[in-house]
This record gives sequence, structure tokens and C-alpha cells, in this order.
Amino acid sequence: MKLLMDADCLIKLTKSNLKELVCECFSIIIPQNVQEEVIKNTEEYPDATIIKENIEKNLLVVNRQICSSQKGEDAVFTLFKQEKYDAICSDDKRFIKRLRLFNIPYITPSVFIAILLKNGKLTLKEAYQKLNSLSLFISDDEYQAIVMVLKNWSTYNEDKNY
Repeated sequence: MKLLMDADCLIKLTKSNLKELVCECFSIIIPQNVQEEVIKNTEEYPDATIIKENIEKNLLVVNRQICSSQKGEDAVFTLFKQEKYDAICSDDKRFIKRLRLFNIPYITPSVFIAILLKNGKLTLKEAYQKLNSLSLFISDDEYQAIVMVLKNWSTYNEDKNY
């Protein structure tokens, strides 16, 4: 999948130690505006250093087509309309409302856990561990939704073993 990601999602995935796995399993593109927004303070924020290294190692691809005067989410939205992407990755509630309004597919940080579990990239135990790491950065509703997915996954897979 070819995915566009905003700063909010990128930072949360970094803080929860999910970003590298997500970047290995998906083609993640960020606008230059998002890059600038995220890595401008590498001295103060260790996440910024990690993201900068990911860009240098081509785990994250930077699209430099958008003018730097746009805010990160606006650049992501513009890029999505200009090129072929499968979805936008964000955790910004206002931005997600905008994506819904325009019927644009999106993925939140916690949904990556369910996708990675389904694709066999995480075990159920690892999925719970990743969700616990992410729990500090997501809403209770989002957390509970993924807990239900994981519980259903567990039940479904137990039933398959009979």
C-alpha cells in the first residue's frame, strides 16, 4: 500500500516504536512540509532524530512537490488529490473529519496494529504490546476499538483450532 502520512501520525508511531515496522510493510510518503515540521528540533526531541534517520535510510520517502507555505495536513490533502495513494494516515480529529467529508480513506496509528496482525506481521501478543505502547498517545475510544478487534481476533482464531 502506498500511504501518505501527516506529522501527528508519524510522531505517535515513532513514540510507540511502531514506525519501523509500518515503514517496512508499507510505502510511506510524507510531504516536505511534514518533514520540516517533524525534524526541525532534533536537539530537543529524540523522535525527530529517529525520523531524520529513517528519511536518510529511505524508510520514509519525502515528496517535495508541495510549497512550504502549506500546513502539513493541507500538503497531505493536496498530494492525495494530485497523485495515486491508497490512504492517508492521520490521528488529527479535525483532519479526519475533513477526510470523511471528501470520502478519502484513512488509517489511524492504532489501526496499523490490526492490519499488521491480519497480515501476519505481528502476533496477538505483540499486537497487545504495541497497543499498550501506543495507548498514551491515542483516545480511549480508539484504544477500546482496537482492544475489541484483538479480542475478536483471539476468539476467531481459537474457534479455527477446533
